Amino acid sequence: MEFTRLAGIGVVTGELDRAAEHYARLLDVGEWTVDDFSDDRLSDMVSHGRRTSGTFRTAFGETPFDPDRPGPMGAEARSIPFELVQPTGGETPFNEFLLSIGEGIAFLTLETAASDATIEQHFGDLNIPRASSMTIDGSTARTFWDTRARLGGYLLEVVNQPRPATGTVRIIDGASSRNGHRALPVTGINHFGVIVDDLMTSLEDYRAILGIQKFDVKTWQAEHGRLDAPYYRDHNPVAHGYFTAQGFAGDFGFEVIQVKYGPSHYNREFTDQRGPGIHHVFPYLTFDSSDWDQSVEAMTALGAPLCMGSDLRAGAAEYGYFDTFDTLGGFLIEGVIRRSTAEPKYMAPDWTVDFTTKITEA
Repeated sequence: MEFTRLAGIGVVTGELDRAAEHYARLLDVGEWTVDDFSDDRLSDMVSHGRRTSGTFRTAFGETPFDPDRPGPMGAEARSIPFELVQPTGGETPFNEFLLSIGEGIAFLTLETAASDATIEQHFGDLNIPRASSMTIDGSTARTFWDTRARLGGYLLEVVNQPRPATGTVRIIDGASSRNGHRALPVTGINHFGVIVDDLMTSLEDYRAILGIQKFDVKTWQAEHGRLDAPYYRDHNPVAHGYFTAQGFAGDFGFEVIQVKYGPSHYNREFTDQRGPGIHHVFPYLTFDSSDWDQSVEAMTALGAPLCMGSDLRAGAAEYGYFDTFDTLGGFLIEGVIRRSTAEPKYMAPDWTVDFTTKITEA
């Protein structure tokens, strides 16, 4: 089954109103559609095959973007859709995530052209059960497929038509809380960084579930041309390494990550605490050093400094994670500055996993 568009990033938070203010301040998401789903609006709720009940609040918002800035994967810049969810009681997939793991990206909503029957068959053929389903206002069905064990700690919601946000519009003036600093100029999701226990095993599930046929595999460690100057918090410099694979589905991608060794945000502040999951999103790319410096300065002043990163590819680029974990809700924001064109030997993956060459044994 083909996926065409990222329709929503589902972030579970304990304080929806406060989280929305942080999104307005850091990412300039100033308009939110907020709704309260009480018992009288929810029916046919099922969790893990059992009749259940629960309540929650949601807020839908999208980031603005500058069309003149570089978009993800060489495409045009675009907005990023967020759905904030605050559980308010009972057994829902949102409350389960919050109480068992904490705040974070609990689900992704993906759009497909496939019919409802094809969606059902796709997950049925893969033996992926529903984690939860429900009907809202007697007409709108929501289903969350339990891909946590196979994709790395998050659910999938699949829709075949846009679902309009309902509720009351709330306007938040993020600029008033920035003290003259700018918000991070994000231009669309390049990839989600997902930490897993076994990278090579998980790639087969990414192929089967999301239809990704090719992954560029690369190991990163403190070495010239790879991680040229890695740092992590007050470990500066730091000796660590990680093993990654990148692949793309629709208008977004995934960086699947397996920790190799050494202290990093990946293990010390993420998997050691909560296990596999979506660790970061990559929405900010620049080719301008002054633009990068301005972003780092602004995010630091706004309470989201870089907490891990490195020069890459013999100094041709640098990546860094802005520490938005406690403000945006359990994940980091990645930024990248590309200063020059790297030599081909530093750009090349270690190998490419190409599932189109898969052999079926007799």
